[in-house]
Amino acid sequence: MKTTTKLTAAFLLCTALSCTKGIENKSTSISANSVDGSTQAHYIGQSFGGGIIVYLDSTKTHGLIAAKTDQGTNVSWYNGSYITTGAKGTKIGTGKANTNKIISAQGSGTYAAKLCRQYRGGGFKDWFLPSKAELNQVFIHRHKLTGLSATNYWSSTEADQNNAYDEEFGGGFKFADDKSFTIHVRAVRAF
Repeated sequence: MKTTTKLTAAFLLCTALSCTKGIENKSTSISANSVDGSTQAHYIGQSFGGGIIVYLDSTKTHGLIAAKTDQGTNVSWYNGSYITTGAKGTKIGTGKANTNKIISAQGSGTYAAKLCRQYRGGGFKDWFLPSKAELNQVFIHRHKLTGLSATNYWSSTEADQNNAYDEEFGGGFKFADDKSFTIHVRAVRAF
């Protein structure tokens, strides 16, 4: 009975003093961690969205996820013909557009961008070949991923008609290599 009286007295006192500020802060805190994940803060190395997070924007609610496995280990960048695809984006956020341009220009065949597009890790259908900067994020956080080799991985960034950029995961060296070279591929997706 004494506990009930104390709680009732505290509630009445809070109501009389308009203690809404503390209540507002609690509800804001609750909505910032909503269960749908739309405003949930994430961290590098977190298993999420079918892979592992390797990049976060300043809000820590959006970024890039790398696939948990390679999509290929002996894969060329092109489908057998040297053509200019227009996949020139280098920055974070340009890999998906690059992938679309590569596939649109090259069509059918087995090549790096196509393998990434066909990947369905975690049930997601929006995987793509990372741009030069996106691939570098995979390299930077490679210790958070499994199955990466200390070898070269393709980016979606085209250097010219005959060459595209890749990165060597043993030391982070970037090259413009012949599109016919067969190297590793690791898909990413944005969230």
